[in-house]
Amino acid sequence: MKKLLKEPLVHFFLIGAVLFVVYGLVNERSNNEDIIVDKEDVAHMAELWQLQWHRPPTAEELQGLIDRYVEQEVLYREALKLNLDHNDEIVKRRLAQKMEFLGNDLSTMVAPATEENVLAFYEKHKDNYQSDYVYSFKQIIFTGDHHQNPMVAAKNILKEKENLTAEQLKEAGDAFPLNFEFTNVDSFYINRELGDGVAEQLKTLETGRWDGPIVSGFGVHLVYIEKQIKPKIQPFEDVREKVTADYEYQMENDGKEAILNELKKKYHVIIKSEAIASKELAQNKTE
Repeated sequence: MKKLLKEPLVHFFLIGAVLFVVYGLVNERSNNEDIIVDKEDVAHMAELWQLQWHRPPTAEELQGLIDRYVEQEVLYREALKLNLDHNDEIVKRRLAQKMEFLGNDLSTMVAPATEENVLAFYEKHKDNYQSDYVYSFKQIIFTGDHHQNPMVAAKNILKEKENLTAEQLKEAGDAFPLNFEFTNVDSFYINRELGDGVAEQLKTLETGRWDGPIVSGFGVHLVYIEKQIKPKIQPFEDVREKVTADYEYQMENDGKEAILNELKKKYHVIIKSEAIASKELAQNKTE
């Protein structure tokens, strides 16, 4: 039972009850016609003024801010009484967004990024925190500027001179502005220098001999891999910040989904559309 209570998703299902309490309090407050501007409200207005104008407001300016706040509150409440928010897409979107923000805040309360929670998340998703492939290699290139068919040219050179050393084969390739030799570079660096997908192709090549061809945006390459370091799971301390960010993102999404599913239970959704009905009918016939 204790283990079950520690599960964040179990807590998320309880958030629905909290939302109902909040809803009740809000409704109760809305029946009160008093408009209260407290010290926190005034301080917030002054802070926003300071951010915009880089100085505090004068007493007269602050009174103007308060007057505008009261006017907005009066108009807002009267608009609600007239049901002016009904079918307003902008209002719907904004209120839905605020509900999502509320869910995010509750998720943070239910499953905070404590050392225990983050470490448990890391243990469960270790494969996501592997280091990258690292290579040391030499390469030569064959381009369309110098060969009618660069792929055939590369294959012919490989077949004829595969036993040559890296330095001996260097002159067989075309002139190339980038490096002939790369030392201890990861997949990100390789793809940045030679183009997306090159690092993935290197995984298919053998070490200690000329191999290929592989293709980049520059042309066709033959590659001599001297060293390949395969990925390994990184220690928790080395990736703590990334794990924490991933954990918070996951909890936010899980919480949002759990709360939304719980709230949906309050509603019976009826879709009246001939287009939808015809699609459902077609699917049923297919099945």
